[in-house]
Amino acid sequence: MKKILVLFVLLNSFWVYACKCNQQSFGENFAQNDFIGEIEILKTYNISSKKNDDERFYKADIKILKLYKGKSISSIIIKGKVGEIFGSACEIEVKKGDRILIYLNSKDNFEMSSCTYTKILSDKRIDAERKALDFLIKNKIRNTDSFYFSGDYFKKYKKLKPQNDFAVYRLKINSKSKIESMITLQSFGLPQEKEIINDIKKNFVMSRGFMEEIKNEEIILVLFFNDESEDVISNFNM
Repeated sequence: MKKILVLFVLLNSFWVYACKCNQQSFGENFAQNDFIGEIEILKTYNISSKKNDDERFYKADIKILKLYKGKSISSIIIKGKVGEIFGSACEIEVKKGDRILIYLNSKDNFEMSSCTYTKILSDKRIDAERKALDFLIKNKIRNTDSFYFSGDYFKKYKKLKPQNDFAVYRLKINSKSKIESMITLQSFGLPQEKEIINDIKKNFVMSRGFMEEIKNEEIILVLFFNDESEDVISNFNM
């Protein structure tokens, strides 16, 4: 009985202190973050916290390889201590030579944690994300702060080979959070494009966050085609 009680306490402690991150779609990440760029870590070193002695941060000097959004920066603050990372506290380790695509928010003082959306530059899915970022920047698109709940709508397209890995649509949302009209800004380049659009119109209920449905608004929706994912077509580029 004592062993069971000890195990319960340990599991309960882990649950209380475990790091929890909110997963966001590509569109949400693009709209809500003020700095998006590909960077290389040049140097990492510990720093003292100016807020609280219990807070743990270190610093990384960076080189910007490509800037998609925001102003150029020369360093970032990271949760943790060099060589001493507590994953349960959302701390993360980066090292000299790491090359990553990173999204940072000014509301968080451009601080990086394990919840920060990043992708290593060697990731095979980064090409689609790079192209999508270039498309949004080139066309001065901002209002992508939306997502939908996934379903089984697109599994029937699994073995298709699109010309483009991503598609972009301008949607007009009605008072019931349903799509009233839809304009294609970039298609997947598939013969089944009309069928895909009909599936979107029929099934999607657009939201902002998990509690707020979008009503009477025009938004931009970015979708990715990934034959290896369960959803096949999604606004998450995983």
